[in-house]
Amino acid sequence: MSPDSPTAPVAQSMDFAKYLNADEAPGESGDPPVPSDDRGDALAGLRNAYARTAAWLGKEPFDTTATRFLDAHPQDARDVARDVDAFVAWVGQCWPADPEVAEIAWIDGNLYLASLADDCGALAVSGLRAEHWDAVEIEFVPSLRFRPMRTNAVALWRALSEGATAPPVHLVPGDIGARVWRQGSRPQVAAMTADESTCLDLALQGASFGEIRAFLDLTHDEEQTARIAGGCLGAWTAEGMVTALRR
Repeated sequence: MSPDSPTAPVAQSMDFAKYLNADEAPGESGDPPVPSDDRGDALAGLRNAYARTAAWLGKEPFDTTATRFLDAHPQDARDVARDVDAFVAWVGQCWPADPEVAEIAWIDGNLYLASLADDCGALAVSGLRAEHWDAVEIEFVPSLRFRPMRTNAVALWRALSEGATAPPVHLVPGDIGARVWRQGSRPQVAAMTADESTCLDLALQGASFGEIRAFLDLTHDEEQTARIAGGCLGAWTAEGMVTALRR
């Protein structure tokens, strides 16, 4: 999508345009389409859950993308907006030359899921105590989601959310990421540096604090490792992402 036009028309994506009149959309299952009496509810649900994606694409391109998704993925209208992975993958197939579209959709969808999640008691910063830090593993709120990013989609999403002029689309350095979670009653999104992305990826896989530090030691000196690892844990806790420390 052109960086100069936050709501570029369908004609600017030849990859998407070929699906508008195609007999088969990408990944089409061949199952019967969503019944017409459910289609309006299902489409409205997608518009609501993916409001920033719709604003970025424009109403007609988004509705076309969403309608073809409903044809290929028939399901209860109440569940369709929760099928985030499938819809994001679909958007990525429809807009392969514009990776920011699927990334904005990923943010939208996971913020929607976070809004439906139960409130979860988070650990206070004062609770960050351990006798043997190297053995500590971090437990996170169930709503937490993480993804490596190829573009500045978080900045684009924020601009759309605030009604501001979106910055130009650009690719970001490798290993940059984004996280979505629920802090109290409010869904949140944040961009992450490469170092934080590495730490969170390891922590979500069950790595101990000591293992995270050891990995950082491969590319950082001891002082940098302590600053990065400690800063990440402190920030995650302050932002309501951590529920407990496992020893």
